Amino acid sequence: MSDHAAAFSLSSDAESTTPEREALLEAGRLSSLGELVRGFAHEINNPLFGMLGLVELLLSEIDAGTKSHDRLLLVQQSGLEIKRITRTLLAYARAEPDLMEAVSLENVARETVELVQCTSAGKSVEIREHYREEPLTVFGSRARLGQVFLSLLVNAQQALPAGGVVTIRLERDGDWAVTSVTDSGEGVDPGARPHMFQPFSTTKRGGTGLGLAVGLEIARAHGGDLIALSSVAGGASFVLRLPIDEASP
Repeated sequence: MSDHAAAFSLSSDAESTTPEREALLEAGRLSSLGELVRGFAHEINNPLFGMLGLVELLLSEIDAGTKSHDRLLLVQQSGLEIKRITRTLLAYARAEPDLMEAVSLENVARETVELVQCTSAGKSVEIREHYREEPLTVFGSRARLGQVFLSLLVNAQQALPAGGVVTIRLERDGDWAVTSVTDSGEGVDPGARPHMFQPFSTTKRGGTGLGLAVGLEIARAHGGDLIALSSVAGGASFVLRLPIDEASP
Protein backbone atom coordinates (compact mmCIF):
# COMPACT_ATOMS: atom_id res chain seq x y z
CA MET A 1 0.00 0.00 0.00
CA SER A 2 1.38 3.43 -0.94
CA ASP A 3 1.97 6.19 1.62
CA HIS A 4 -0.96 8.08 0.10
CA ALA A 5 -3.28 5.09 0.39
CA ALA A 6 -2.11 4.34 3.92
CA ALA A 7 -2.78 7.92 4.94
CA PHE A 8 -6.27 7.69 3.52
CA SER A 9 -7.20 4.57 5.50
CA LEU A 10 -9.52 5.48 8.35
CA SER A 11 -9.05 3.68 11.66
CA SER A 12 -12.02 1.65 12.86
CA ASP A 13 -10.73 0.68 16.32
CA ALA A 14 -12.21 1.80 19.59
CA GLU A 15 -9.83 4.76 19.84
CA SER A 16 -10.99 6.34 16.57
CA THR A 17 -12.00 9.96 16.89
CA THR A 18 -15.61 10.96 16.37
CA PRO A 19 -14.89 12.66 13.01
CA GLU A 20 -13.30 9.41 11.75
CA ARG A 21 -16.36 7.40 12.70
CA GLU A 22 -18.57 10.03 11.08
CA ALA A 23 -16.45 9.90 7.93
CA LEU A 24 -16.97 6.14 7.72
CA LEU A 25 -20.72 6.51 8.27
CA GLU A 26 -20.89 9.31 5.71
CA ALA A 27 -19.02 7.16 3.17
CA GLY A 28 -21.58 4.40 3.71
CA ARG A 29 -24.45 6.81 3.25
CA LEU A 30 -22.86 8.16 0.07
CA SER A 31 -22.42 4.67 -1.34
CA SER A 32 -26.10 3.85 -0.70
CA LEU A 33 -27.15 7.23 -2.09
CA GLY A 34 -25.08 6.59 -5.20
CA GLU A 35 -26.91 3.33 -5.83
CA LEU A 36 -30.27 5.09 -5.44
CA VAL A 37 -29.22 7.94 -7.76
CA ARG A 38 -28.09 5.51 -10.46
CA GLY A 39 -31.37 3.61 -10.23
CA PHE A 40 -33.52 6.75 -10.35
CA ALA A 41 -31.49 8.24 -13.21
CA HIS A 42 -31.94 5.16 -15.38
CA GLU A 43 -35.66 5.01 -14.59
CA ILE A 44 -36.00 8.69 -15.60
CA ASN A 45 -33.92 8.34 -18.74
CA ASN A 46 -35.96 5.54 -20.30
CA PRO A 47 -39.27 7.48 -20.65
CA LEU A 48 -37.35 10.72 -21.21
CA PHE A 49 -35.66 9.40 -24.35
CA GLY A 50 -39.05 8.28 -25.67
CA MET A 51 -40.56 11.69 -24.96
CA LEU A 52 -37.70 13.58 -26.65
CA GLY A 53 -37.91 11.30 -29.67
CA LEU A 54 -41.64 11.95 -30.02
CA VAL A 55 -41.15 15.72 -29.63
CA GLU A 56 -38.46 15.65 -32.34
CA LEU A 57 -40.88 13.84 -34.67
CA LEU A 58 -43.69 16.33 -33.97
CA LEU A 59 -41.36 19.30 -34.55
CA SER A 60 -40.55 17.96 -38.00
CA GLU A 61 -44.26 17.76 -38.84
CA ILE A 62 -45.27 21.25 -37.63
CA ASP A 63 -44.41 24.51 -39.35
CA ALA A 64 -41.76 26.58 -37.62
CA GLY A 65 -42.97 29.87 -36.14
CA THR A 66 -46.40 28.57 -35.16
CA LYS A 67 -47.56 28.54 -31.52
CA SER A 68 -47.62 24.76 -31.50
CA HIS A 69 -44.03 24.62 -32.75
CA ASP A 70 -42.86 27.14 -30.14
CA ARG A 71 -44.59 25.23 -27.35
CA LEU A 72 -42.98 21.98 -28.48
CA LEU A 73 -39.59 23.72 -28.41
CA LEU A 74 -40.22 24.63 -24.76
CA VAL A 75 -41.09 21.00 -24.01
CA GLN A 76 -37.91 19.90 -25.78
CA GLN A 77 -35.77 22.38 -23.83
CA SER A 78 -37.25 21.19 -20.54
CA GLY A 79 -36.59 17.57 -21.49
CA LEU A 80 -32.99 18.35 -22.42
CA GLU A 81 -32.54 20.13 -19.06
CA ILE A 82 -33.78 17.00 -17.27
CA LYS A 83 -31.36 14.93 -19.36
CA ARG A 84 -28.47 17.23 -18.38
CA ILE A 85 -29.35 16.98 -14.69
CA THR A 86 -29.55 13.18 -14.73
CA ARG A 87 -26.26 13.00 -16.64
CA THR A 88 -24.61 15.16 -13.98
CA LEU A 89 -26.03 13.04 -11.15
CA LEU A 90 -24.87 9.84 -12.85
CA ALA A 91 -21.35 11.19 -13.33
CA TYR A 92 -21.21 12.06 -9.65
CA ALA A 93 -22.67 8.75 -8.50
CA ARG A 94 -20.27 6.62 -10.59
CA ALA A 95 -17.20 7.64 -8.61
CA GLU A 96 -15.89 4.85 -6.37
CA PRO A 97 -15.22 6.21 -2.84
CA ASP A 98 -12.17 3.98 -2.20
CA LEU A 99 -10.53 4.21 -5.63
CA MET A 100 -7.20 6.00 -5.15
CA GLU A 101 -5.90 7.67 -8.30
CA ALA A 102 -4.53 10.90 -9.79
CA VAL A 103 -7.39 13.41 -9.58
CA SER A 104 -7.77 16.70 -11.44
CA LEU A 105 -9.12 19.20 -8.92
CA GLU A 106 -10.41 21.38 -11.74
CA ASN A 107 -12.54 18.52 -13.06
CA VAL A 108 -13.90 17.83 -9.57
CA ALA A 109 -14.65 21.52 -9.08
CA ARG A 110 -16.43 21.90 -12.44
CA GLU A 111 -18.55 18.76 -11.90
CA THR A 112 -19.52 19.86 -8.39
CA VAL A 113 -20.45 23.37 -9.52
CA GLU A 114 -22.62 21.91 -12.28
CA LEU A 115 -24.32 19.64 -9.74
CA VAL A 116 -25.04 22.54 -7.37
CA GLN A 117 -26.38 24.67 -10.21
CA CYS A 118 -28.92 21.95 -10.99
CA THR A 119 -30.67 22.63 -7.67
CA SER A 120 -33.31 25.31 -7.22
CA ALA A 121 -31.30 26.93 -4.41
CA GLY A 122 -28.21 26.94 -6.62
CA LYS A 123 -30.02 28.95 -9.26
CA SER A 124 -30.38 31.91 -6.86
CA VAL A 125 -26.63 32.11 -6.28
CA GLU A 126 -24.02 33.24 -8.78
CA ILE A 127 -20.99 30.94 -8.74
CA ARG A 128 -17.79 32.46 -10.10
CA GLU A 129 -15.05 30.01 -11.07
CA HIS A 130 -11.34 30.82 -11.31
CA TYR A 131 -9.03 28.04 -12.47
CA ARG A 132 -5.37 27.85 -13.44
CA GLU A 133 -4.27 27.29 -17.04
CA GLU A 134 -2.13 24.37 -15.83
CA PRO A 135 -4.00 21.52 -14.13
CA LEU A 136 -3.70 20.83 -10.41
CA THR A 137 -3.51 17.09 -9.76
CA VAL A 138 -3.61 15.33 -6.40
CA PHE A 139 -3.58 11.66 -5.43
CA GLY A 140 -6.72 10.48 -3.72
CA SER A 141 -10.38 9.55 -3.97
CA ARG A 142 -12.27 11.58 -6.55
CA ALA A 143 -15.57 10.73 -4.84
CA ARG A 144 -14.49 11.86 -1.40
CA LEU A 145 -12.77 14.99 -2.67
CA GLY A 146 -16.00 15.74 -4.53
CA GLN A 147 -17.79 15.31 -1.21
CA VAL A 148 -15.59 18.05 0.30
CA PHE A 149 -16.17 20.40 -2.66
CA LEU A 150 -19.92 19.78 -2.50
CA SER A 151 -19.99 20.41 1.24
CA LEU A 152 -18.13 23.72 0.87
CA LEU A 153 -20.33 24.92 -1.99
CA VAL A 154 -23.56 23.96 -0.22
CA ASN A 155 -22.28 25.59 2.97
CA ALA A 156 -21.58 28.81 1.04
CA GLN A 157 -24.95 28.61 -0.70
CA GLN A 158 -26.76 28.22 2.64
CA ALA A 159 -25.03 31.37 3.88
CA LEU A 160 -26.83 33.29 1.11
CA PRO A 161 -30.57 32.62 1.58
CA ALA A 162 -31.44 35.81 -0.31
CA GLY A 163 -28.90 35.17 -3.07
CA GLY A 164 -25.38 36.42 -3.58
CA VAL A 165 -22.01 35.40 -5.00
CA VAL A 166 -19.90 32.33 -4.29
CA THR A 167 -16.37 32.29 -5.64
CA ILE A 168 -14.34 29.10 -6.08
CA ARG A 169 -10.66 29.55 -6.86
CA LEU A 170 -7.90 27.01 -7.54
CA GLU A 171 -4.28 28.07 -7.06
CA ARG A 172 -0.86 26.56 -6.51
CA ASP A 173 1.27 27.42 -3.48
CA GLY A 174 4.59 25.61 -3.80
CA ASP A 175 3.86 21.90 -3.45
CA TRP A 176 0.27 22.51 -2.44
CA ALA A 177 -2.98 22.75 -4.38
CA VAL A 178 -5.12 25.40 -2.72
CA THR A 179 -8.88 25.60 -3.24
CA SER A 180 -10.83 28.46 -1.69
CA VAL A 181 -14.62 28.76 -1.56
CA THR A 182 -15.78 32.24 -0.53
CA ASP A 183 -19.29 33.60 -0.10
CA SER A 184 -20.55 37.19 0.01
CA GLY A 185 -22.62 36.59 3.14
CA GLU A 186 -22.34 37.94 6.66
CA GLY A 187 -19.33 35.85 7.63
CA VAL A 188 -18.81 33.46 10.53
CA ASP A 189 -19.89 34.34 14.04
CA PRO A 190 -16.65 34.57 16.09
CA GLY A 191 -18.32 32.56 18.84
CA ALA A 192 -19.02 29.69 16.45
CA ARG A 193 -15.55 29.60 14.87
CA PRO A 194 -13.89 27.33 17.50
CA HIS A 195 -16.61 24.69 17.07
CA MET A 196 -17.39 24.86 13.36
CA PHE A 197 -15.36 21.75 12.46
CA GLN A 198 -16.81 19.67 15.30
CA PRO A 199 -19.45 17.05 14.36
CA PHE A 200 -23.09 18.16 14.71
CA SER A 201 -22.09 21.80 15.20
CA THR A 202 -24.26 23.96 12.96
CA THR A 203 -26.02 27.31 12.97
CA LYS A 204 -28.04 26.61 9.80
CA ARG A 205 -31.65 25.45 9.79
CA GLY A 206 -31.84 21.89 8.51
CA GLY A 207 -28.08 21.43 8.70
CA THR A 208 -26.57 18.24 10.15
CA GLY A 209 -23.30 19.79 11.28
CA LEU A 210 -21.37 16.95 9.62
CA GLY A 211 -20.25 18.52 6.35
CA LEU A 212 -17.26 20.51 7.63
CA ALA A 213 -16.24 17.86 10.18
CA VAL A 214 -16.21 15.10 7.57
CA GLY A 215 -14.56 17.45 5.04
CA LEU A 216 -11.74 18.15 7.49
CA GLU A 217 -11.22 14.45 8.12
CA ILE A 218 -11.11 13.70 4.39
CA ALA A 219 -8.64 16.55 3.81
CA ARG A 220 -6.35 15.25 6.58
CA ALA A 221 -6.64 11.70 5.26
CA HIS A 222 -5.28 13.05 1.96
CA GLY A 223 -2.36 14.69 3.75
CA GLY A 224 -3.95 18.14 3.65
CA ASP A 225 -6.05 20.47 5.74
CA LEU A 226 -9.26 22.49 5.71
CA ILE A 227 -9.40 25.87 7.43
CA ALA A 228 -11.79 28.81 7.75
CA LEU A 229 -10.71 32.38 7.09
CA SER A 230 -12.39 35.76 7.25
CA SER A 231 -13.10 37.08 3.78
CA VAL A 232 -11.92 40.58 2.90
CA ALA A 233 -15.34 41.17 1.37
CA GLY A 234 -17.00 40.32 4.69
CA GLY A 235 -18.21 36.79 3.96
CA ALA A 236 -16.77 33.41 4.94
CA SER A 237 -13.92 31.71 3.14
CA PHE A 238 -12.93 28.06 3.46
CA VAL A 239 -9.56 26.91 2.19
CA LEU A 240 -8.72 23.32 1.25
CA ARG A 241 -4.98 22.54 1.00
CA LEU A 242 -3.85 19.27 -0.59
CA PRO A 243 -0.39 18.02 -1.59
CA ILE A 244 0.19 18.09 -5.34
CA ASP A 245 0.84 14.74 -7.00
CA GLU A 246 4.14 15.45 -8.76
CA ALA A 247 4.20 11.96 -10.27
CA SER A 248 1.21 12.71 -12.49
CA PRO A 249 1.96 13.71 -16.10
